[in-house]
Amino acid sequence: MTVGAFEEDICTPIKVSPPPDVGGDSATDGEELFVPPLNFAMVDDGVFRSGFPYSANFSFLRSLGLRSIIYLCPEPYPETNNEFLKVNGIRLFQFNIKRCKEPFVNIPEETIREALNM
Repeated sequence: MTVGAFEEDICTPIKVSPPPDVGGDSATDGEELFVPPLNFAMVDDGVFRSGFPYSANFSFLRSLGLRSIIYLCPEPYPETNNEFLKVNGIRLFQFNIKRCKEPFVNIPEETIREALNM
């Protein structure tokens, strides 16, 4: 295909470098990166909410001084995350709400009260 003065294939692939490893020191020259989990926000003083945290978020979460995490989903909490909680003295409260990731799911009021009491 010819486009203007160019005679190259318009769909020629290009090489893209992967993003730097946010978990290692090589990308930050010894400084820690603080990457919040998706949809992170403060709800109230000392109370936060977010999407599911991954290992790239651990430094950020550690900086908050969390004492507990409320996990709404029924799936088992990943071992890597459990190890992070254990090392940092954070308690996990799991509420096993089915379809918790779908929008407009009605969570039982009693479950919400129990989670807030935690």
